[in-house]
Amino acid sequence: MKYTIKNISKYIIASLLFICSTTLLNSCNKDTTGADINLTYQMLSDKTWYLDYSITGATQKTYIGQTTYLINFLKDKTMKDSDGLTGVYSIGKSGNTLQINVQGKTSNNNDAVFVYNIEYIGSNNLVLTYTLTNATVPTKLYFTTK
Repeated sequence: MKYTIKNISKYIIASLLFICSTTLLNSCNKDTTGADINLTYQMLSDKTWYLDYSITGATQKTYIGQTTYLINFLKDKTMKDSDGLTGVYSIGKSGNTLQINVQGKTSNNNDAVFVYNIEYIGSNNLVLTYTLTNATVPTKLYFTTK
């Protein structure tokens, strides 16, 4: 092959186009963390979430049709539940998992801190998981709005 300025120019242009396109494609990763968190706040807040059932390991407890646990997450980022817990909550992300972080006080004025992983959130359904302190098996909580 004969090296001419025309051949070298084509090679340089092709190389530059390849480098530019590869760089652009790799740098176009859109960060949607803020959008995920804002949407979760909107879907979670100003609703009463009723616990329908829970699963810990192989044990399932059903609460459908019973007076049961409920929790309210309000737009002002405060929360309260039927056990008397009141406090504040925030939505965060750990890796690819959305989380609800709760800092509150029990009805006896004891500090209570919880982190719930959000497995699913829809307009009327919510699935959370958490692991109690000193426990090895997580508990999955299934909520609906009425």
